[in-house]
Amino acid sequence: MTLLATAVVLLAAVVAVHLLFTFGLVARVRELQQNGGAHVHNTQVPRPGTVVGPFSVTGVDGVTISEADLAGPVQVGFFQVGCGPCRMLSDALVAAPPQARLVSMVQGDPDAPEATERLVAKLGVLGRVVLIGVDDPVLSAFEIVAFPTLLHTHSGVVTASGTRLDDFAQAAGAPAKVA
Repeated sequence: MTLLATAVVLLAAVVAVHLLFTFGLVARVRELQQNGGAHVHNTQVPRPGTVVGPFSVTGVDGVTISEADLAGPVQVGFFQVGCGPCRMLSDALVAAPPQARLVSMVQGDPDAPEATERLVAKLGVLGRVVLIGVDDPVLSAFEIVAFPTLLHTHSGVVTASGTRLDDFAQAAGAPAKVA
């Protein structure tokens, strides 16, 4: 009889723990639903509301681009030669071009000039392309720490960011509140 009572108490404890986890999960789902189903923000990309810092870079066409050129909605992509996710994302962008103006920042590879040229040419059909170095100041201006990174900006403020085409495509045209 004592063995049966111990088993029942142990089973009740396990059920209680599972019930607590279930309530926690239900609360989290409700919280996400109240926030419009938004997913957890990737901490490696600039958050919406981030103000783009001052920068000046020269595109492959020889034209200088600065923060002043971010007036209105502009989408900015950061890509790296030899990066698998960057290749997949650039392929997806070519297949479904963004509607807003696109500026692509490409971190080239001096040891692979042909690969660099291919990526620049592929992204060139979508808009302006800038070839940047490893420690280029434009990376600091946009707070870029990972490749690929996609940003939607409006008047120099990041309104959406992510690493996937879905993040990029869902960017709203309205400016975000500056944090």
